[in-house]
This record gives sequence, C-alpha cells and structure tokens, in this order.
Amino acid sequence: MNATTHTEIYRPFTGTLAPARPAFWPLYRSRVRQNLKRKLPLLLTLVPPWISARIFSFVVYTKFTVEQGGDSPLTGSPLGAFAGAAIGQMLAVHKQIITFATVSSLFALVMIAWYGAGQICEDRRAGAHLLYFSRPLTRLDYFLAHFATAFTFGAFAVILPILLICTVAVFSSPEYSFLIEKWDVVLGALGYSVINVAVMSLIVLAISSVSSRKTYALAGVFGFVLGLDALGGVLWQLQRDKNFAIIGVMRNFRRLIEWMLSDNDPRFDWNPWWSAAVLGGIALAAAIVIASRLKRMEVVA
Repeated sequence: MNATTHTEIYRPFTGTLAPARPAFWPLYRSRVRQNLKRKLPLLLTLVPPWISARIFSFVVYTKFTVEQGGDSPLTGSPLGAFAGAAIGQMLAVHKQIITFATVSSLFALVMIAWYGAGQICEDRRAGAHLLYFSRPLTRLDYFLAHFATAFTFGAFAVILPILLICTVAVFSSPEYSFLIEKWDVVLGALGYSVINVAVMSLIVLAISSVSSRKTYALAGVFGFVLGLDALGGVLWQLQRDKNFAIIGVMRNFRRLIEWMLSDNDPRFDWNPWWSAAVLGGIALAAAIVIASRLKRMEVVA
C-alpha cells in the first residue's frame, strides 16, 4: 500500500495577526457582562442619577429657551409663570452643573460600592484568584480588571450624566455660547467626574481586599466615607471651625468641585490644594493596601 502526502492542504499563512489584547481585558469583560445580567440592582442604582440628570438637563434647556424668548415645554402652560419665576431666581447654568456634580458624589458612592465591594473579597472567598494567577495573570492585570469594572459602573452614574447635562447646555445656548464662554466649566465637570470615580473605585477596592464578604465590604465603605464626614461635621460644630470639615471625603470632593468649576460662592474656603492632597493621600493609601493584599493572594496562589 503506497502512502501519499497531500501537500496542497499545507499552505503558508498570508493574513495578518490581530493585535494582542491587554491581559486584563477578558476578566474585565467577563465582570461587566456578569453584572449587567442582574437587571434589578442595575435599575435601582441607575434610575436616581439618570432621572436627576434629565431634570437638570431640562432646567438648563428651559433656562436658555426662556432667555431667548422662544417656546418651551413650560411656556404657555399653567406652570409657566411659576417656572419662569423659579428659573429667574436660579444662578448661572454652571451652578446647576456644580449642584449635580455635588449630588453625583453620592451616586458614585452607591454605584461603585455595590458593584465593586464584592469583587476581590468574593474571589478570595471562592478561591477564584487561584485560577486567575495561574493562567498566568499578573497582579497589575488583576487589579486593572477590577478597577476598570468599578470605574465603568461609576461612569454610568456620574460621568455620562454630567456629559449629558453639558451637551444639553452647549446645544441649547445661542450659537454654542456656553461652550465658547464656559468651556472651562465643561472640562472641569468632566475632569472632576473622572477624579471622583477613580478615587471612589480605589477606596472600594481597598476595603474589598481586606474584607471577607461583600456585606462586610459594603458596611466598611459606607462606614469609612460617611463616618469621616460625620466626624468632620461633629468637630466643626464643637470647635466652631469650618476647616475641620476637611476630614470628610465627600466635603473634600465638594471643595474640589467649587475649585475646578470656578464657583464664586464656595461653601468651604480652605485652600483647594489641601483637598487635592487629602484625596490624593487617600487614593495612594488605598492603592498601597490593594497592592499588599494582592501580593499575599498571589503568594498563596
């Protein structure tokens, strides 16, 4: 029996290889898809920020429309006089953006805490990190996957709504005057939202890395963030010194908003660089905690 070789099936590869994906990308995509499947928590956490964003966008749109003397959904209605008086008493449009950016800090806290608090601790509890680090997956890739996941859901609640309000303000203003005259407000709002989500993500992941369960991590996140603000408020009232509020995380975010968005009537008058230093120190401490915990998890793996 004669053996034959069919050389026609062995052909050289003539295509082009696809660029290599970042190592953290599959884990990040898996995390996001898994969380998006749970519709009820997603609905409960996204409805408040997006309803607020639509209300603020409507106020901004109506303000510009009334100022131009055009038609508005409120103009000519029984609520028209009331809306016109209320809008007349409102501050500039960027004041509305400052107000929403202040409220969005709470939305970021809730959203990132819910979707980020259980990531690292649940991996360790289930032993999933043994699989991830044996693939192999570096500690940096593992961190980036979880940080990007928390940042993504924080962006849903903060960055995208602020982008919506700024977009409405730009296109509602006559000849895009808001963009021309207040471009620093737009950049400041987007820059602040990125900083807010990034710092919150680091805080949540750090507390998750030292917790044993998601419920403990959630309690730790709200206890740390809101507890520091409560402590700063108590010291403020006892000492009659507003500067003690610098202890609070949320109040430092408030001072950062007032500075980045050029608020002429700030609630807190301390140097904004102190707030930047406090938030930067918290973020650095959180990153150190995460790095040390991931190092221990990798050694165990």
